[in-house]
Order: sequence, then C-alpha cells, then structure tokens
Amino acid sequence: MTADAQRVLKAVIEYDGTAFAGSQVQPNARTVQGELEEALNRLIGERIRVHLAGRTDAGVHATGQVAAFCLPRGQALPAVRERLNALLPRDMAVRSLRPAAAGFDPRRDARWRVYRYRILMNGARRPLERHRALEIDDRLDVPAMQAGAARMVGRRDFGSLGSDVRGRTIRHLAEVSVSRRGDLVEVRVTANAFLRRMVRSIVAILVAIGKGRLTPEAVDGLLDGSGRALHGQAAPPRGLTLERVIYESANNRTNASAASTDAAAGHQGKPESA
Repeated sequence: MTADAQRVLKAVIEYDGTAFAGSQVQPNARTVQGELEEALNRLIGERIRVHLAGRTDAGVHATGQVAAFCLPRGQALPAVRERLNALLPRDMAVRSLRPAAAGFDPRRDARWRVYRYRILMNGARRPLERHRALEIDDRLDVPAMQAGAARMVGRRDFGSLGSDVRGRTIRHLAEVSVSRRGDLVEVRVTANAFLRRMVRSIVAILVAIGKGRLTPEAVDGLLDGSGRALHGQAAPPRGLTLERVIYESANNRTNASAASTDAAAGHQGKPESA
C-alpha cells in the first residue's frame, strides 16, 4: 500500500499474560504481538507490522497496552475492531481502535506508563484471581511499605532495579503508592519508562519491608548500590498488570506537571542522580 492509501491506527489492548511468552514477537513462542499480527494478516490478507508501547514479560498482564499499525483507508473502525476481536484468541482483545497521527510511535511518544501489582496477604485465596495476584501467607506492614515507597520516587539511576539493552538506566519514577483493601494490597507505579524487571524488583523490596526483613530507610542503600538490589530478586510476574500508557494532551500536560511536582516532594529534597 502507498502512504496515501493507508492510515495509522492506535489500539488499546487487553490481555491475560498467563499463556504468553511476553508481548514482543519472538521465534517459536506465543506472544501478544505475534497473535495480533497474525489476526491482522487474516483480516487484511497481507502482513501488517505492529508496534507496542512497551514490552511485558511472560506472565504479565495488560488492560492498557497500546499498539500502532497501518490499515487501508475506507473501513469503518467499529467494524474493524469487531472483526479483529473475532479473530483474536480469547485471552486478548482490542478495547478501542482510533485513528492516530502519521508517524505516531506508541513507545517513543508515551509520556508515562502505569503499572499495578496485586498481593493477597494473610493466606487469602481467591481461585478466580490466582493468575492475577501474588498470594502470600504473611501479614504485611502497609505503612512501612508506604514509607519505603516514598523514598523511591524521583529521577535517578535505577540500574540496581533492572537492565536496559542500551545501558541507559536513568528513569523518572513519578509515583510509587501502596494501598490496602482488606487482604488485598496494591502497589501502583508510574514512570516515564521502566527498566526490564524494574517494577517487580520494586515490589520485591516493598514486600521485604512489609514482612519486616528490611526497614524503609534501607531503600536508599539498595538504590545507590553498585549491584542488583536483593541479588536481583523480583516478584513473580502474575501479579503485575500494565494499566495505562499516557500520551501528551492538554490534560496530560497538567497531570504530568503535577506528577513531577509530587515526585520532587516525595524525593525529600535529595539531589537527582544524573
């Protein structure tokens, strides 16, 4: 197709990551990108390349993953979405499908990414949630976890929490919040971008604090250390969900400004790492 005969589309994707080897296409493995490209191929009759806002590991879920791809003009998007969902497997779906500007890049154009990690404590068991939450027998000290979370916020080198193929490990972590509803503890994390395994490493540290194995003050040393925090320990992927990818708009500029202000306050006046 020529550029004039096609249009760029932005899709919000939801999937249960349990049976996927991750989001990014890879040989001889079932992936989110691979399934979406196969469905588009069957729908259009030609190979369509899909670009995702971010990579999720095997077992990680999403309610707000963003994908971009090009399709021929002249097709009603509600009908395209309906036909596409009919071709996709039952553990993934297109939640919305809208036109995007030419050159839209879901990864590079993203301003913030929001993840949520769910923990069921006190030995609570919810069979229908077993693939979407980490179940532990311990009772967590949520106020201590909140104190530890506040020490993580800010812009710094997070190399102790994850890796990057280009070796660029400075990130802006705008929010790390911990909340509790009954036996359910949720950790919500917002950043401009994440290192590989970074969110699950954050959760592992917070769980260790909640169990009394670390103090909130220990976070500073873990983040400033030259090696991987907790010897690279990370929480299991099943409790993690990519909830939202935020792009620039008038409202989002206000939200991003507020997030940056909150991040600076949560960093307690410490200098940012560069």
